[in-house]
Amino acid sequence: MALIACGSKAQGTLNALTIPSIYPPSAPVIGFVTSGGIGWSFVPTSDIFVTGIEASAPQLSFWQGSNQVLATFGVPVPSTPPADSFSPIAPLFLSAGQLYFVSCQTSNFSGFVGLTVWGLQGASSLPSFSTSSYISQFASYHVSASGQWSPATDLPLSNSDYLLYGPNFQFQVVPEPGITGLSILGLLFCSKRQSCRTIKILRPDIKA
Repeated sequence: MALIACGSKAQGTLNALTIPSIYPPSAPVIGFVTSGGIGWSFVPTSDIFVTGIEASAPQLSFWQGSNQVLATFGVPVPSTPPADSFSPIAPLFLSAGQLYFVSCQTSNFSGFVGLTVWGLQGASSLPSFSTSSYISQFASYHVSASGQWSPATDLPLSNSDYLLYGPNFQFQVVPEPGITGLSILGLLFCSKRQSCRTIKILRPDIKA
């Protein structure tokens, strides 16, 4: 059995978080932390490639769960608040259904980190932010110098309803293959002379 494999078109580049490019009449509260960093947790609903980052501190990290750093990037020009100025990175693959955290901080977690405060879709009359439809289970945190994540204690909202805005990223959704399943045995390749040959896919769950 031989099949011709096809892929669907890739999605465009999307922002994980969206805030107004021009502040509403009630501008966001501007603050800072002097120890540790700030960030948020999320679960992608599809496989994604992270392609760009921005942050209000000179370093941004992606974490698997809350205790394993996957990758850390330098941020060229931190700003408070970030202003839709994403810097490209080599694509970082994140799996659908897995819990990740993203944080921004100084290299030793002991320097100044600026932030702005937003409400999910305007919660508690805070200026509004929203998450991408591919980002689920959002929650905002402060991260200590020892890597402990905790919600802000001085805000009355649940940390799923407010954002301490420091890190953000852009991503592309990984296209789903046109053909899936365990029964695929090979790909059909044809030369310009119309002679054809079958290339077997070696998989441990398929017997030749």
